[in-house]
Amino acid sequence: MADTAVSSDQSGARLLQAQRARKTAQDDAQKLLNRVQQLKKEEEKAAKRISETKKRANEIRNLRERNESHKLEKEHIQQQRNRELAVQMEQLMMSKKESEKRKQDTAEELAKHKKNMREQTKDEQAINERMLAEQRLMERKKALESKEAVRQKAAEMKEKTLASKQQQMMATRADYQRRLEEEIKEQQRQEKELQKLAAQELELIDKLQRKQLEQRAAYEELESALGLKQKDMPQSAAPAQQPDAQPQPDLMDEPDETEVARQFGLLDEEGTGYVMTSQLNDLMSNLGIQLNDAQLAQATVQLDKDSVGKISYGEFLLWW
Repeated sequence: MADTAVSSDQSGARLLQAQRARKTAQDDAQKLLNRVQQLKKEEEKAAKRISETKKRANEIRNLRERNESHKLEKEHIQQQRNRELAVQMEQLMMSKKESEKRKQDTAEELAKHKKNMREQTKDEQAINERMLAEQRLMERKKALESKEAVRQKAAEMKEKTLASKQQQMMATRADYQRRLEEEIKEQQRQEKELQKLAAQELELIDKLQRKQLEQRAAYEELESALGLKQKDMPQSAAPAQQPDAQPQPDLMDEPDETEVARQFGLLDEEGTGYVMTSQLNDLMSNLGIQLNDAQLAQATVQLDKDSVGKISYGEFLLWW
């Protein structure tokens, strides 16, 4: 009877052990299923981000083409304005030469007129002296008065002519200066616009290059994630049954994706595909990476962008 009781206890123990083993297997299967579903979600997110990156790159490319077109158009307008300015300058120089020529002709005519007036005055004086000797003084006085009047009239005419020329030259110079200043201001404004467009173009090119690098990294990380899902995940679930029996990774070598999945699974005891942000330092330490406070804070911000207090396996794998 004692033997029967012992046998019954052993059978009960084996049954209990079998039930525990089945429960453990069911828990491991559920965890694996949760991780697979999480990886699928992360894959969809990565595909969506890559699509958005490509769309943004196309938009930037189109914007750059429009900027190039606008730049060429502005250059064409500037060249046309430069040509017009050169024509105006040439016309102004021709007008100046004509004005100088008219001034010279007027001076020659005035000198000739003075010469003729002097000769005429001398002739009149000679005739008056011959005809009226007795009235020589009177005629001489009249001649002198006439000469002085002519001289004053000539001087007044000369002054008026010079004043008119000076006013004309000043008006021409002021108009030329005004138009030249307007053209210079317009040219400076267009140069500033071109510099601004060039700076925007360089900024867009820099952003595009960074986006291309991020897109390339996203492709590589996505390929790594897909390779991990197909090959490494079934192997990473088994060590969760006996976490105390697994050896620690070599701190001198960088952990592979299998080790990353295993260490993540050790902290994700419920198999939800998430670990708390407070466990990030423990996870990095288990992977052989020691972070200081600043590095840990930066990594937490990058991995928990929405500040929900937890980190998904897919986000951690992409970040890793």
